[in-house]
Amino acid sequence: MTNLLKKALFLMAILFAQSAFGQSHAAGLEAMQLEDWDKAISVYSGLIKTDPTDQSAFLSLGNAYLAKGDKEQAIANFNAAFAAKSDAPMAFVANGRVLLVKDNNMVEAEKQFAKAKKYAKKDMVTRRQVGESYFYYLEPGAKKPNLAKAEEHLKEALETSSKDFALQMALGACYREMSAGGPAAQHYEYAETLDPQNPLPKLMLAKVYRIAKVPEKPLIFYNKAIQTAPSYSPALRGKAEYLFFVLRKYEDATVAYKELVEKGTDVKIEDEMQLANCYYLTKDCKSCSELVERILQKDASKNYLRRLQAYCDFENGNFERGLKTLNDYFKIVTPEKLLPSDFEYHAKLLVQTKGDTTQAISDYKKVIAMDSSKWTLYQDIDKLEWSRKNYCGALGAYKMYLDSVATPKATDWYNLGMRHYFCKEDPMHYANAEMAFAKVTEINAEAAIGWLWAAKSAAFQDPSPDSIAVHPELANEYGKALKYYEKYTQLAGADKEKNKKDLLKAYQYLAYCYFVKVDAAKFTPVMDNWQALETDPAQIQTITEMREAFGKETAPVNGGGKN
Repeated sequence: MTNLLKKALFLMAILFAQSAFGQSHAAGLEAMQLEDWDKAISVYSGLIKTDPTDQSAFLSLGNAYLAKGDKEQAIANFNAAFAAKSDAPMAFVANGRVLLVKDNNMVEAEKQFAKAKKYAKKDMVTRRQVGESYFYYLEPGAKKPNLAKAEEHLKEALETSSKDFALQMALGACYREMSAGGPAAQHYEYAETLDPQNPLPKLMLAKVYRIAKVPEKPLIFYNKAIQTAPSYSPALRGKAEYLFFVLRKYEDATVAYKELVEKGTDVKIEDEMQLANCYYLTKDCKSCSELVERILQKDASKNYLRRLQAYCDFENGNFERGLKTLNDYFKIVTPEKLLPSDFEYHAKLLVQTKGDTTQAISDYKKVIAMDSSKWTLYQDIDKLEWSRKNYCGALGAYKMYLDSVATPKATDWYNLGMRHYFCKEDPMHYANAEMAFAKVTEINAEAAIGWLWAAKSAAFQDPSPDSIAVHPELANEYGKALKYYEKYTQLAGADKEKNKKDLLKAYQYLAYCYFVKVDAAKFTPVMDNWQALETDPAQIQTITEMREAFGKETAPVNGGGKN
């Protein structure tokens, strides 16, 4: 082999090593910027295995451990950085960090950092590491790192060279942590110009604008990062999360998460779980169910997904499987992780499968107890109680529902009235029903049904025929439903055949009232109306007898009847 060829191969080897070094450190820098400490520890641990003299890797690894709160490992790696090359400028950085973290001695640490900068001259890695010494170190009693000190050292390094990519990224991170969005964006933009094909600065700009809540900017830079590197998972994930959690654009978030799952180079199972969430929220339960099954096949411990599976089974009409899935989920999950929606869907599934109504009602009550905004579920409880003829239970639920309705409608008062009417355990149920139905007539005076049920409720408060038989004078108290039946017959009389049954009751009641009052002007017309509709021979006989007796004697004790 000629000397020229040997030199060429040697130069190629050096270039390859430098390229590999740069790429590996770039991965570590990215992990630190994204605060993915576990990944950073993995990257830098790999670097020092490959090159035990890589002081920068030791120092960054120590910072990653410090960020995780592991001071012992941090100090161990700072010491290892010193031992790797004790005569190099970076050894002073290592000494300074140990003095900071172990001894809280900033004065002596600054002396070590000054020596590092003195001997480093234009070594930008060393100068940057000096500034980053303050990124994660907390002084006693402090809640935040001394970022002002970090800024001071990094800006001094900037005077040596403004074209160092890692330095610009470090300054961007420093200002971001200081909540100085403008300078942070400025340095990330400088970094972007230094390495236009690197998506990381674009991603960090998106994060800065997201923190600053600048409209549209985050999406612009997420998209720029993705355009630069279409399979770059952090940018794909950042965009999807921004659309989902901040903008709440679930349709767009679904598209973004799908792109992440299909194209990303570093897809996590949590990304797939979020896509399943999106499918559910956008009512694509078929896709949601299919994805959930695939995820559970890979990792059966993701119990959270079982609830989504059950939710989707409900939406897809697969009620039996949905109920079984949710029952199994309840057995696995700890109580504090249960959501109101879990109990709500469980109740719905019980209803659809004609399961335990009592349990369904209990589930709905748990939902409301956990989330008071779900008060409308009192309507569902009411329906269940009504369906099993627990009218007083239905009344209690409906009253709770109505308590939160700002302006009850006529239908609300009607429903309340019906529940009062049939709740016989309450001795005042007819009086309460009358008041509720009276509200219906106030809101909609042209609705015959309100007048009819108000009349029925009031009629039950009249003296009974037996009472009148014993005490004839009570007949004068008869007629509490008079005004309601008068209005009802006016409205319902327009369609006598349709309303025949109730009109017969109304005419009979009114006839009795007018008979007692000897009101000839009203008695004769109502008797005519009654007789025109009546087909029962016994009642026709009563009509004849009442006409003959009008104004001559008291009315029959059963003349008014009950409803």
